[in-house]
Amino acid sequence: MSATTTTTTNPKAVIAFIAVFAAFIALFIGLYIRRREVVFTGTVIDKNILESVAQNSTMPMNQGGITFGGGRLGVGNNSGVIHNYQIRVKTDAGKEFNYPISSGKYEIIKIGDRVSKPKGTTEVDIISAATPANQAGPSAPPPSTAPPTTPPQGPFV
Repeated sequence: MSATTTTTTNPKAVIAFIAVFAAFIALFIGLYIRRREVVFTGTVIDKNILESVAQNSTMPMNQGGITFGGGRLGVGNNSGVIHNYQIRVKTDAGKEFNYPISSGKYEIIKIGDRVSKPKGTTEVDIISAATPANQAGPSAPPPSTAPPTTPPQGPFV
């Protein structure tokens, strides 16, 4: 005599799962479209790197590992530090807000740069670079390379 097992799935649970999954997809698409609609022109007044620690204890890989000092060394990339880059912009209208950017753009943009974000994209464009602090005002004439016209005075013989 052979035993057969059958598994049945609850159709209501499947429909609920699909509905929740579709809601998350719609939320992410909505946020992406909304970010593309933002338009601004202004000056970068600050830059920030936000760090957060990601710990994923629900992964099957995290169940094993070597116990070391009360902690667990997992196999794989189960946790780590996540960096989020953002700039603080003061618009021409005087409004200040934070805007997320990529790590590459974070390295390029400097405080004092004039930036704009056109409609239909998520990238910030640099309109004009900030003036470096050592070139802020009028510069002094360069030092003369001609030798002095009078010999040095003093006990230097």
